[in-house]
Amino acid sequence: MSTSAQGLGIGKGLMDEAQRQLGPSVAISLISMPDAVGFYERIGMTRMPDAFWFSRKR
Repeated sequence: MSTSAQGLGIGKGLMDEAQRQLGPSVAISLISMPDAVGFYERIGMTRMPDAFWFSRKR
């Protein structure tokens, strides 16, 4: 998101709508860019200490 759009509630609104559309039985996980970690913590997401990844081959 561009810095001009930060603080307008767009990101939180998108995450709220994703949760609404998916419903309470679906969990959401994501990989954050380092500069965005604080945003996800502020909207109530739990930071996970360990994550693992196999990259795609193609």
